Amino acid sequence: MGRIGTDPDASLLKKLLFRLDGAANSRRVEFTSIAGNRWEAELSLHSGMNPQSPRLKVLFRCKSNPEEPQRYNEAPSGVSKDPRKASEELSEDDLRELLSESVKV
Repeated sequence: MGRIGTDPDASLLKKLLFRLDGAANSRRVEFTSIAGNRWEAELSLHSGMNPQSPRLKVLFRCKSNPEEPQRYNEAPSGVSKDPRKASEELSEDDLRELLSESVKV
């Protein structure tokens, strides 16, 4: 249970950012944006795979331009909550769409 007055979304984002050390249950997928830039999408499990668990978080990093701000989004509903399975289910077009709707970190 969080502290009173803390923003749960900010806490979740902080967990994701600090868990990108390879210890998190995640899967990385590279793809090319419509503009031709190479991006990496990391699908991260943050609170379980049962039906009540939230969707996977997706953190985007621009591989061809490291100065580009990182971005994040959630995997679409219906996609597996297992990062390994979700990485197989999402096409490059799906990742491009998620990137286009993502928020800067």
